[in-house]
Amino acid sequence: MALHISRLRIRNFRNFSDCEIEPFPTPAVIVGENGVGKSNLLHALRLVLDPDLPDSARRLRPEDVHEGASGPCGVGLSGGAEVVIEVELSGFDDDDEALSILSDALVDLRTPKRARLTYRFSPLERLEIDPEVGELGEAKFSIDKTYSPDDYDFRLDQGDNDLKSVRRVRRFVSVRVLPALRDAESDLARWNRSPLRTLLEDLDLDPEQLKTVAEAIDVAADSLAKDPEIDDLQKRLADRLRASVGPQLPVNPTVGITSTNPDRLLRSLRLFIDSARTRSVTDTSLGAANILYLGMLLESLAVQRAAKKFATTILGIEEPEAHLHVTVQRRLFRHLLATEPAMLLTTHSPHITAVAPLNSLLLLRQIGSETVARTTLGADLNALERADISRYLDVSRAELVFARYILLVEGTAETILLPAIANAAGFDLDEYGVVIVNVAGTDFTPYRKLLGKKGLDIPSAVLTDGDPLPQSQKSNEQGLRRASDLLVDDSSRKQVTDRIPELNAGVKCGNPQVSELRQELQNVCAMENIHVGDHTLELDLLPLLGDEMVAAFADLSTKKKSANMARDVFAILAATGYAAALSAATTDLAKMADEEPQGRCSDRQRRARVLNRIEAVSKGRFAQRWAAHIAETDLRAKLLSLRKVFDPEIDEELCAGVESTSDELLEGAGTARSWLRGLDWASQQARNKPLLEARELNGD
Repeated sequence: MALHISRLRIRNFRNFSDCEIEPFPTPAVIVGENGVGKSNLLHALRLVLDPDLPDSARRLRPEDVHEGASGPCGVGLSGGAEVVIEVELSGFDDDDEALSILSDALVDLRTPKRARLTYRFSPLERLEIDPEVGELGEAKFSIDKTYSPDDYDFRLDQGDNDLKSVRRVRRFVSVRVLPALRDAESDLARWNRSPLRTLLEDLDLDPEQLKTVAEAIDVAADSLAKDPEIDDLQKRLADRLRASVGPQLPVNPTVGITSTNPDRLLRSLRLFIDSARTRSVTDTSLGAANILYLGMLLESLAVQRAAKKFATTILGIEEPEAHLHVTVQRRLFRHLLATEPAMLLTTHSPHITAVAPLNSLLLLRQIGSETVARTTLGADLNALERADISRYLDVSRAELVFARYILLVEGTAETILLPAIANAAGFDLDEYGVVIVNVAGTDFTPYRKLLGKKGLDIPSAVLTDGDPLPQSQKSNEQGLRRASDLLVDDSSRKQVTDRIPELNAGVKCGNPQVSELRQELQNVCAMENIHVGDHTLELDLLPLLGDEMVAAFADLSTKKKSANMARDVFAILAATGYAAALSAATTDLAKMADEEPQGRCSDRQRRARVLNRIEAVSKGRFAQRWAAHIAETDLRAKLLSLRKVFDPEIDEELCAGVESTSDELLEGAGTARSWLRGLDWASQQARNKPLLEARELNGD
């Protein structure tokens, strides 16, 4: 790999309290919410490596110092806090020129060699005094001194030596940042800001040729100005000015084309978007103008590289997707990736993120008052797992990367039904950045690695089917077996694994204690945010949303089939006592059904028929209809009605003015419990409150 950034540490600068990124991804696709510090990260690199950044911009302001930074005399710049940015470079072992340039910056002579460049913004007279620590761990400052920006200066060092300036290095190894393309059209129209100026000035033009062209233009201008109409216009303008302000304003209005000065001739050149030179940049779209602007900036950089003005230039690009169509975004990114292997790119575009190499992702997240950085480089993913996740990101438009909290599920039905259930509880997942990720199967391991502490470190939970029914020759309780493989704690994993055979034996012999054992093992898994259902999602939701299921099926099927569905739902719930909570409409529909087939009246056969009917109309289509009915449901009222079935005295509690707590309501949901607990975890994380809060009878 060519010369690249291998480590970055930012301390006390803007969003960053003490952020270290090692290894630093190459290329780096930097993503995160608005205001999290993507541009600040690039600016931190500029403070060290941008040769075009003036020294005045390297002298920071009080607001550039992280709000929690402490110095010997207090907090912030006034307290003497120090800003430090360290950049380490690697990949130059076989580059003699780079080795020569970076010789004083070397901090590791082993292969791969590493060079360190440091920016330090600190008081001119540093007080090496650490604040005392109070009883509560707070800093207590004993020195009565207040610093101002005039007391500070910056220093750029190489390696471990603070006497060797980095200025020479910056002329050969640099970072160039192309800003977010907000108004390319305006910049292209202004000579001093247009990249066309740089391209033209870098050309080796013949001065004599320029002089000849300028003289020819001057002749043409004179010829045009001698036209009687134009000459008359010039005179009328001059007369009007003299009449308005007299001779005090020495202005002689003259119509012409350009100056005869060859040095100013280039400024008269304008960029057109057609060969006939009839359409200017203002006649094209914002997206096309941005692409044109970016193309000229890249060409200017290529010219400078060809002239060997820099040994290596690391290119940073802010939000290149502005005003671009989706397919153009993807094509542009692939081109940049191929031509700028050490590129740094910030983006909000899921379309760019979706096609970015998994190893290139650099996620910035705000935790408290500071920004932290996470990459996938330490996630311990093997090649197959990385390939699977890369395909998922491409198909899903990388929604996972932009989430604050994640629920990992098996299939499409969960992605449709769980948001509807959350909405019925007054919890809008989108509003709080909770994303339900469909892994299209049961292999959650790669995603747990990706989202774990060694990866992107995004809070996540797994919601998976119990799958207790035997599948061909496979063992029973597949959901708990999957969960045990995901458990990190050895004792928890052993507890679940060792007791699954006991659970299987209890199911086979009809032990009434089997439900309690399953709940016990589910609770062990839930401690690590792995929520295992009893059966499948559709069957588990029957006690809570059986009425809505029957109504949804009736929307999609014949009356006879709907009645048979209601019959089986009623029978399944009757076996556990939950049928009493069904509505009269569902109960009446069940009475209209055919008699159950002879010899096919077991609970397992009824559940199988329910799932087969759903499969017949498509699980996704059925989930859409079911979700529409769930949207009209008051989840709290449904849960209370279930409690009343098993606890008739609950009315007395309500009369006393106290409603059940969230935990009590969720535990009373029967087999829907695990799914609700997964949503409750998301609510606790995102809203700092349970899915269903305890509340006074007459309160909100």
